[in-house]
Amino acid sequence: MWLALHFWTWVVLTLSVLLGLTRHAEKRVTQFLLLARCAYLIMIISGVVLSIRTFGHNPFLVSLKFALGIGTIALIEISFGRKMERDQTHLVYFIMGVVGLITAGLGLTLAFK
Repeated sequence: MWLALHFWTWVVLTLSVLLGLTRHAEKRVTQFLLLARCAYLIMIISGVVLSIRTFGHNPFLVSLKFALGIGTIALIEISFGRKMERDQTHLVYFIMGVVGLITAGLGLTLAFK
């Protein structure tokens, strides 16, 4: 149950970030930012529960996944902040995408190991 919740929250977060960063109206960007923040909350709670359950199997990978997850959230917040200021740099988007993919890959490795 926790794994499915965590997975679907990643789907919602990915869609809200993609839609939020491609909108031009500031009101729409703010709406997707709030949706992303709600997804963070659910994701952090389910991530902590999953980390507690899997920490005994591979503590290094679980710790790395947790740190990368927090880093991904920070990069998403930075991207939304720059979008709101109209100061868009594609390097931040690229780094956010790479870190997000590494985090998702590591999460799938831990889930199906």
